[in-house]
Amino acid sequence: MKFTLIEVVVALGILALSMAGLLQLLTASQERVGRAAEEWQHTHMLMQAAEYVLLQEGQDDELSIPEEIFDYPDYLPVITFEEVVEQLPEDFENQQGQLPLIGVKIELLRQKDKKTVSEIIVDRFNYEADSL
Repeated sequence: MKFTLIEVVVALGILALSMAGLLQLLTASQERVGRAAEEWQHTHMLMQAAEYVLLQEGQDDELSIPEEIFDYPDYLPVITFEEVVEQLPEDFENQQGQLPLIGVKIELLRQKDKKTVSEIIVDRFNYEADSL
C-alpha cells in the first residue's frame, strides 16, 4: 500500500503536535515539582526556626537563631512579637496562673534580594506577663 505525500505530511503534523503537547506537559510538571520542592524547603526552614523560638522564654525582637540550628546561609529568619487578638477560650482564661498568649511572627528572608519568601505566625505563652 502506498501513501501519498499529503497523507505523510498530515501524519507527521499530527505526530509533531502530539509530541509538542507531551513536551509541554513534561515541562509544566517539572516546574511544579521544582516549586513544590522549594516550598517544602521554605516550610522546613520555618519549622526549624519556630521550634527554636518557641523554646525561648524571652520576647526579644533581636532574637537570633544560632548557626548550628539554622544552617542556611542564603536565608535569614526575622523574628518579631505581636499581640494576639483572640486569646484562649473563656473556659481557660480565668484559671489561676494562666499566661496570656503572644504571637511570634517568623519571616524567612532570602539574603540575595532581601525578599520575604515565606512567613508564619505562631501563638505561644507570654512568659513575661503576670499570671492571673
